[in-house]
Amino acid sequence: MCGIAGFINKNNLNQDKYINDIVDSIKHRGPDEFGVFNENGVCLLNTRLSIIDVAHGHQPFVSNDKNIIVVQNGEIYNYIEVQNELKELGVKFNTNSDTEVILKSYEKFGTNCFEKFNGMFAISIFDKIKNKLILGRDRLGVKPLYIYQNNDEIHFSSEIKSFLTYKNFNKEINNQSIHNYLKFNYIPIPNTIYKFVKHIEPAHYYEIDCNTLEIIKNKYWHIENLPEIENVSEEKVFQKIDEILTDAIKIRLRSDVGIGAFLSGGLDSSLVCAMVKEKFNISLDTYSIGFNEKRFDESTWAKKVAKYSGLKNKVHILESNIVDLWNKTTWHNDQPHGDISFIPTYIISQFASKDYKLVFTGDGGDEAFAGYTKYFSIFGNTLDDYFDSISLIKDDHQFDKLYTKKFSQQVDYQQPKRIFNEIISEVESKDNVNKILHFDTRQLLPGNNLVKPDKMAMANSLETRSPLLDYRLFEYMQRIQGSFKLRENETKYILKKFALKYLPKDIVYRDKQMFTVPVGEWFKTHLKTYVEDIIKSDSLKSRNIFDIEYLNCILEKHIEGKKDYTRELRAIVNLELWFREFEK
Repeated sequence: MCGIAGFINKNNLNQDKYINDIVDSIKHRGPDEFGVFNENGVCLLNTRLSIIDVAHGHQPFVSNDKNIIVVQNGEIYNYIEVQNELKELGVKFNTNSDTEVILKSYEKFGTNCFEKFNGMFAISIFDKIKNKLILGRDRLGVKPLYIYQNNDEIHFSSEIKSFLTYKNFNKEINNQSIHNYLKFNYIPIPNTIYKFVKHIEPAHYYEIDCNTLEIIKNKYWHIENLPEIENVSEEKVFQKIDEILTDAIKIRLRSDVGIGAFLSGGLDSSLVCAMVKEKFNISLDTYSIGFNEKRFDESTWAKKVAKYSGLKNKVHILESNIVDLWNKTTWHNDQPHGDISFIPTYIISQFASKDYKLVFTGDGGDEAFAGYTKYFSIFGNTLDDYFDSISLIKDDHQFDKLYTKKFSQQVDYQQPKRIFNEIISEVESKDNVNKILHFDTRQLLPGNNLVKPDKMAMANSLETRSPLLDYRLFEYMQRIQGSFKLRENETKYILKKFALKYLPKDIVYRDKQMFTVPVGEWFKTHLKTYVEDIIKSDSLKSRNIFDIEYLNCILEKHIEGKKDYTRELRAIVNLELWFREFEK
């Protein structure tokens, strides 16, 4: 697990200072060591958190003929299988590092190597012979990778904040991204809040000509647009889930350092911990978060799971003063996010990092198996109705009240719906449940839900691994009818029945609690002054985005309990916090 960055810049650039500044900006991702390749205006660098082959995994990796240079952020979980395949073809290895496997795979297979990797990764390869820089990202977008292109230069990094260290960075804001954020609660990829910064898209590798800076985008994986399998038995589905998850856990247990686990007490993290114990006889030390507000607190369930599976469990109780971390987590996020559960994720990461460099999590289960109650709104409704139901601000006429006239004229209200429709159309042969799950896999995961464990854990130099994010599981579950996932008023219908093999019924079928913070209630009480100071601030007004009278109106209604505006206020507050952190 690491951070990577670099650039193609043939101009008169003070490269040594810039490289040192980049390293400082992402060293939390890899505090153990760093390495740099810098030659003829092409730079690749790495900050390393040593997990696999601690002694010999120094990056960059360079081919024997010095023509191929590789850095990566992440892990290739199946590196042993790929290494064995290459050995059978006569390839020799000098280390047990998964990064060397990337290097040798590229030498042997070219860019087809990405199809062979099962992992979470952001990879940069410089091929001197072809004079190309290749940037590739894992299938689901677990590991972040951003690219900045403006005029005759390209920069890339694991984190957007690296670009701020470059004196010529164009910080122009993408106003459309702000509107999209206020529709989805996150900024949908590949755009970012900066006009000239994009995400490298998941399941893609970009080939960049180092002379012309032309970029060719290649997609190496997708969910096939095929109808679901008919007449498959639950027993057969159970068997396949067990097979995939068992192997997913096995390859993620490969590490030269100890492994802990986040345990919320919910189904996904509980199942992962229970299967690790049952299948591999490994008792993971577990870490949990609790709240004094009992309707948000899951820690008693986490303790129950830990006791059932014979695991150690440490609980950290959160107080309302955690809002003091909102600025810090916003800085680490790189972009505004309306999901305040980034804060407890940061805290539990800090909590676990005192003991471990690596933890297992339950991320991905909701998007693979339909774990959110919002999915029920697809029944008896159209996809258009569903889109409206999940929108942060549902009625576009509200934006006319929310925005200043000038800002409203600069954005396209309909773009979020087009993003939704385009992704849904990729799997038009599937049922509606799988269509909306596909949307969340393509947007909610890389745009929001995977940002949280990556950025918050890496802020504390902690690696997270989730067996439920194995791409094979997503491929298989997209072949299974939606009725296997949502049925009889149950989310995750098939996963819950499967989980009874490893967990007791009361844990499996308890009501789901969202991993969030009761900030909406706090806004009415001891955080009332905090939210008022932000909403009524001169700095927010100076952005010329929002109609301040309307903001004051919804804030007053929320505080008085006339209407719940938690999600809108949360998103607007975080947007202002982002501006304060990044526009200093």
